[in-house]
Amino acid sequence: MTIDIKYLQQMEAVGVGFTVHVRIPGGGRTLFLNADEVSQYLADKDGFAACQFGLTRQEYAEWVETDGFVRCAGTTTSRTRCKNYVSGGSHYEPEKWKRLQGEYCAVHGGPASHEA
Repeated sequence: MTIDIKYLQQMEAVGVGFTVHVRIPGGGRTLFLNADEVSQYLADKDGFAACQFGLTRQEYAEWVETDGFVRCAGTTTSRTRCKNYVSGGSHYEPEKWKRLQGEYCAVHGGPASHEA
């Protein structure tokens, strides 16, 4: 699909807006695009959304898939990654979700839910 950026810019100049709906934990969010961003979005929807949230494509997919929960970085006695989540909540915004990566659940030394 060829996008005529000049046409989009003309549309934008007279007040036409461009919005897209992207996935986030718990639902979706509307992003407002400028004319130059339309072709970027159409070329790679998830990559564009990831960039808007300050995440890599892989981080964005995990953030959405885990519903914003942060998975424990601990290892079980069977040497697999713990399936528990870090205490404190869900639907974290991307910045906090990313910052909490590598933290532990209460079983593996992280804070208990009443402490988080």
